[in-house]
This record gives sequence, C-alpha cells and structure tokens, in this order.
Amino acid sequence: MSPLELERPLVPRFLLAGFADPTGQLMAERRDRTRRRLVLVDAAVAELGRYAVPTDHAEAPALGRLLAEVEARASAAAQRIRGGAFPPQGEDRASLALVLAGQLLLGRYHRAEAGRAATLVGQLIVSTIEGAETAEEDLEDEETDVPESAGDEPETDVEGDPSPGTTSPARPPDVLLPGQPPVGRSLAVMPALARQLAARTWQLVRFADPALLTSDTPVVLWAPSTAGKLYQVGLGSAHEVRVPLDARHALIVARHAPAGEIVRDLGPRQARALNRTVAEGAAEWMYYHPASDPLEGVELPSLQSD
Repeated sequence: MSPLELERPLVPRFLLAGFADPTGQLMAERRDRTRRRLVLVDAAVAELGRYAVPTDHAEAPALGRLLAEVEARASAAAQRIRGGAFPPQGEDRASLALVLAGQLLLGRYHRAEAGRAATLVGQLIVSTIEGAETAEEDLEDEETDVPESAGDEPETDVEGDPSPGTTSPARPPDVLLPGQPPVGRSLAVMPALARQLAARTWQLVRFADPALLTSDTPVVLWAPSTAGKLYQVGLGSAHEVRVPLDARHALIVARHAPAGEIVRDLGPRQARALNRTVAEGAAEWMYYHPASDPLEGVELPSLQSD
C-alpha cells in the first residue's frame, strides 16, 4: 500500500455528507459563532485532517485495509438505518460500533478533554498527598509531649496512583495524528470499546424537517449535568452517545433506555437539545444544511481556554 492508502480522514465522510445540499455544500460555522461559510463536503473532510498508519508498523497494510473497510461498511450501515433498517444487527452494528469507538479515541475534542481530565486527576492526587502530609505534620506537633507507647501502629505511607497521562514503556503507535511532531496513538482498546457500544441500547431519533447539525466531533457523550465529576471523561461516565447521521436522523446509544431499541419521532424542542449537545462538543467547526437554521434558539456557553 502507498503512504496515501495508509491515511484515513479524522472525521469519516459519511458523517458529514448527510448535511449537504444537492450541490454537495455544507454551511460551516465556527464554534464561537464568529464566521460562517459554504464548503464542499470533500473540502470539509480534508480541512479536518487525516490520521495515518505508520509505514514502519508491523501490520501497516492489514491495519490500513481494515480501517478503510470498517469505515465503508459503517457508511453503508448508516444509509440502511436512515432507510428504515433499524435496529442494526450483525455486521452493521459491529462496523458502526467500531467507527464510533474510533471517534471517541481519536476525535479532537475527546483528546483535549482526556488531557484536561488527566491534568485534573494529577492535581487531585498532589492535593491529596499534600493534605495527608499536612495532617501528619499537625498530628506530630500535637504529639510532641506525648510519650510513645509500645502499642503505636507503624506509619503508613501515602502513595498516589500514577498520572493517567503516563504510559507503559515502549510500544509503537498504531496511528499518527496530525501535529508537529505527529502524535502517536494506540488502538488497542478500540475493540473492547466497540463491544461496550454494541451492547448498549440503540435508538434512532428522527425529525420531520432538516433540523440537526453536526461538527468536527460528530460523536458526542452526554450525561445529566449532575451525573458526573469534572474528571470523569469517557464512555463509562456517559449516559448516552449521540451521533447525528444526517439533518433529520440521529443515533442514540444509551446505557439505559426502558423503551428498548425503537425509532422515535421528535420535534423542535428535542432538536434544539440535541444540537446544543453536539455544538458544545465541537472543537472548532459546526456543519449543517445551508437551507436550515439548527442553531436558532440554541445558546452556547463561551469556550473555555485550555
């Protein structure tokens, strides 16, 4: 395989194409609402960048072919879902779950959030250690005049877990993400993550009119605002994975959905709620059908600086 064949788009084309008009154009709007422009689907995919399988990877050709095949099968599965073949079964479900898992591992927003979470966990560990040391010093001060007894328990060391950002030595990356220098990532957890997604309850929500948007992070995690802590980032703490498939359909992969795997017809209020979730997860760009206005009535919080 050539180096070009070992590259894949960071955002699969089929997750943007359903938002284009008959000329193949999308409306692209910055997350901070400062700029809008029309862009062709292929140009948007190219602008969002590509990841690559390193040419010196032991299984580079096989991995490159597998990633391309999974994406093609997921695209066909999404088309069948929009056409009424729901819930997806077998190969359709597996290929879609693998693509969603890949997006959760490689998406820009998810990587940034994981980095912030790792930093916060590290700060919490340091704070815990410092607090324990201070408490120990205070206790020693209080016990200065107290004679030692034979029954005193031995001192216990307080140790923090290693930072989530640390890695075990030496395994070559499976893929390289754009950057200077490129950032290596492992796909080792991708099959397990896909199995977790496939095992959840899948629902399809649909709208009478083109009402939805997508973004440069088309696979987003959602949980009630009171459900988790700031450092809980990932599938385990998410109640739902939300994926707009086109301007009228979105896939919801839920941890718990009593109604089961059904198709739900929803209205403008639910569309605004879904659009807010997707827009908040955008790293930089949001995309929608040029004839629609999916951000009407959607208030977005200001972006926080890194």
